[in-house]
Amino acid sequence: MKIIEKDVVVIGSGGAGMTAALVAANEDLDVLLLEKTAFYGGTTAYSGGGIWVPGNSLSKATGIEDTPELAKQYVQESVGETVRLDLLDVFLDAAPKMVDYLQEKTQVQFSVQQGFPDWHPEATGFSPSGRLLCPQNFDGKVLGSYFTKLRPAMSEFNAPGGFMIGLSDMPHIPNVKKSWVSFKHIAGLLLRFGLDRLRGYSRGTRLTMGNALAARLLHSCVEAGVTLWREAPMVDLLHEAGRVTGVLVDKQGEKVQVNVRQGVVLASGGFSSNSEMRKQFIPFADQHISITAEGNMGDGISKSLELGAQFDGDNISNAGWVVVSVLENSDGSIRKFPHLFLDRGKPGCIAVNRQGRRFGNESTTNLVEPMHRSGSVPAHLICDHTFIKKYGLGLVRPGGIGLKKMLAAEYIQSAETLLALAEKIEVDVINFEATVKRFNQQATQGADDDYQRGALESDFSMGDMSHTPNPCLGPIETGPFYSVKIFPGDSTTTVGLRVNHDAQVLKKNGDLIDGLYAIGLDMNSLWRGRAPGAGANNTLGLTFAYVAANALKRKASNNNTHAEPEESERK
Repeated sequence: MKIIEKDVVVIGSGGAGMTAALVAANEDLDVLLLEKTAFYGGTTAYSGGGIWVPGNSLSKATGIEDTPELAKQYVQESVGETVRLDLLDVFLDAAPKMVDYLQEKTQVQFSVQQGFPDWHPEATGFSPSGRLLCPQNFDGKVLGSYFTKLRPAMSEFNAPGGFMIGLSDMPHIPNVKKSWVSFKHIAGLLLRFGLDRLRGYSRGTRLTMGNALAARLLHSCVEAGVTLWREAPMVDLLHEAGRVTGVLVDKQGEKVQVNVRQGVVLASGGFSSNSEMRKQFIPFADQHISITAEGNMGDGISKSLELGAQFDGDNISNAGWVVVSVLENSDGSIRKFPHLFLDRGKPGCIAVNRQGRRFGNESTTNLVEPMHRSGSVPAHLICDHTFIKKYGLGLVRPGGIGLKKMLAAEYIQSAETLLALAEKIEVDVINFEATVKRFNQQATQGADDDYQRGALESDFSMGDMSHTPNPCLGPIETGPFYSVKIFPGDSTTTVGLRVNHDAQVLKKNGDLIDGLYAIGLDMNSLWRGRAPGAGANNTLGLTFAYVAANALKRKASNNNTHAEPEESERK
């Protein structure tokens, strides 16, 4: 069996894993990054890519005032008494430093995303804008041979053929026939995409959102000299006398023992794809749809528990919830569409259960919690023809693009009348008609007396600010009418290992497991399942990756045992 030695081994190549590897390598440590699947990028490559960072320098430069004290009070009130104050202090100090470090020393670049408020306006310290940063778009051609090794973005967020659309492009789509500026913008994107395909690229090279963040991290890792292995799952954690000494790796069928001088960093992505762990932690597990990467099997967590690690207590919820619809293709494969901000929160769409009743605020970021609480699993999103032509619905794009195809696939159900639609989707007809009638009355008045939709500023980013009197409320009245079946799902798990201020894994008695660190979804979420804002889960991964890498750097300096890289196998 082959044996090699490294300063640091990082398990998993999502945002957390690549950030840890990148920072450690930039600080002159010899780093091996292991990815069990064929693609680098993890679930980060699927995500919106935003990070939630109070007090960041980019927002300060635009004149937005923020302080750690305000942010701390906001998180404490939002998350509640179970929040780990020791880790919260570490986060508030390290997150802005992480952004500055990446901006100054790597290819990872962010911009302030205006118009996205925090999610809990009732809490002291709430900010209406400035804490969300989004990755700048990236030219995939810069990756060279690594472009095909980067996990593609979810096809559900792309046009056919891998044509990526970012947040800044969204307003142009419905206006492409009305505005010369919008037409020119979209035409330019299509021209670039067409040239990419003519040049032989399998998809568009203009990368946006989470795919841009993953690409920027991957490119930076290559530049920093990180050794990158794909299709190389960790088989076991090696340990001796209570200390983790390395990992056993299955590198494309070859067993390799990798000894570490400083430590192993677990960033293997949580357990969303592990059916047994989902049954233990996820409500309605048999109807629950995860949109995370397929490799997220709980490897890091499971192996750590065998060494005496522990979970960090009960969370408010055990995942980052997202509403999902599903299309089964003719070949048996499944397409999953996360209903985030493109449809369900816009004026003229409601969610109803089998009883034909609404069960929550469709414009809130977390519609899954009321789905769970009311037993509304599955449920249906309902809209009219005016809505679907303007905003789309699930896999139907804004402008109604793809509607005929989705009707033929029976992903979208349609009927000329509300009565006929209710019968078709098998919901209570009488309740359904009464629900739509009441909702239309409230939409006209601009006030949702049942679930206060659009009453809070935090709902507005899900709505349409050009619509009055309430950006989240509009009537459902112009046939034909449409529905799509929705399920509870997740974009991340939150249950993870208990760690200390340096992200070192702790045993049940509070002692350290020397040489073992957990970040990303392998570390229990600081938010305990109640995230404070958009991008808050991504930012935990990047921030504590930065924290862990700096701890490893200090450890190496104290030990003075790190050495020059033995090899640079980037395969």
